[in-house]
Amino acid sequence: MNLHEYQGREILNFFSIQVPDGMIASSPEEAVKVAKIILKKTEKNSLVIKAQIHAGGRGKAGGIQIVKNLDEVYEKSKNILGKFLITPQTSKKGELVRKILLSEDVYFYESSTPIEYYLSILLNRDIEKNIILYSKEGGVNIEDISKKNPNQIYTEVIDPILGLQLFQTKRIGFNLGIHDNESLKNFSFFLLSLYKAYITFDSLLLEINPLIKTFDQKLIPVDIKMILDDNALFRHKKYNLIRDDIDEIEREAYEAKLNFLKLEGNVGCMVNGAGLAMATMDMIKFCGGVPANFLDIGGSADLERVEKAFYLILKDKSVKTILINIFGGIVRCDTVAKGIINSFSKIHQDIKVPVVVRLQGTNDKLAKKLIQKSLFPIYSTDTLEEAADKIQEILHLK
Repeated sequence: MNLHEYQGREILNFFSIQVPDGMIASSPEEAVKVAKIILKKTEKNSLVIKAQIHAGGRGKAGGIQIVKNLDEVYEKSKNILGKFLITPQTSKKGELVRKILLSEDVYFYESSTPIEYYLSILLNRDIEKNIILYSKEGGVNIEDISKKNPNQIYTEVIDPILGLQLFQTKRIGFNLGIHDNESLKNFSFFLLSLYKAYITFDSLLLEINPLIKTFDQKLIPVDIKMILDDNALFRHKKYNLIRDDIDEIEREAYEAKLNFLKLEGNVGCMVNGAGLAMATMDMIKFCGGVPANFLDIGGSADLERVEKAFYLILKDKSVKTILINIFGGIVRCDTVAKGIINSFSKIHQDIKVPVVVRLQGTNDKLAKKLIQKSLFPIYSTDTLEEAADKIQEILHLK
């Protein structure tokens, strides 16, 4: 689960890590009220407006703005809120900005650009250990540095049993050019606190870019990206209840305990089992179509979940045809067939796309009879090859 920057700041602040003063707003009017509070508290003449979306590259896309007065706060907030922000990390459509973060301008007192570092903690699945990735060259061009000067990127592997050790924090500090004892002590405390936050919240990624060192030697995380493990969200219900890193259809699927991911294709898929789902999507691509979604109804799906899955696919207006590919095991083929027929019975007039069904396994003969008796326009096939041929025919690819 992706967290917004303001949520990441809340977590770091809880672990005694100094973060810039800031508050969120959902409208230009609210932004002005919030700006007055922050400007009075910080005694500065400027602040930063930051669009809250789950993607990097906001600054280059206009999602981060420095403002000097309340009129600018209103105008620039109005220009950002309710708009789709397109960055290199979003789709072509972009991400809708529902909230903005009004933040203290941490560069305000700097006579020159402060030192900027890059620092992240993440899970390296290849070695099954957490690592710390860091560089002296932080800021907006970190991706270019990793390609042009990879020797400027350092890695520290953390033993999962021992955790982050003090000598490791000092080594990281030295590599970043932090040498004096007091600064190194502050950095070690910062890094140990950061790693504790990462572990406590079951994170897969905690990225700070940039982490700045100010003229008075303070370490301040300017931008924070945090991803929590979905499997551990039951321990972090506060964030689970307000998640907005998924669209409306994905949210409904999540609440129905269906494994669903929206894609940008034209063939809707309903499959049981992740492996079969991947094979089905490959088949769709091979025959000239493009998958509109990944949808695994799971091994314990019942009638209600099958109906729900069918409704979710139909909500996507880009879908031109639907392929239902089920290998009956724990989920019986007749259960799936009944779910499809029930869906047709309830919303038959609204189903404008052809439906191709391939059912094999437990009770597949019974399932096919049920579909035939229903008299609904459902194309039943025996093999995946037949299903692919039908998809090609529907999409006029043959």
